[in-house]
Amino acid sequence: MSASTGWTRADGEKGHGVAMESGPAIFAGIVFALFGGGLLVWTAARVRNREPVAHGVSPVASATVASVVALLALALGTWCFTQV
Repeated sequence: MSASTGWTRADGEKGHGVAMESGPAIFAGIVFALFGGGLLVWTAARVRNREPVAHGVSPVASATVASVVALLALALGTWCFTQV
């Protein structure tokens, strides 16, 4: 007797379990995209107003690190969306 690894849709077609696994990928993608976008907008606003991005750190270094982290979060969010 073989075990079924898929699921059956309402119309009787056989699925592969993708629908149940896409929820966490969508959630993670949204979280990373919102965080990355928010951090990038916040960093740009701070730099444009010549305010410190992080206190006690070089303004150039803190803006660079914050921008890189924001872009990495956006890239990770995009990658999560491609896994759906």
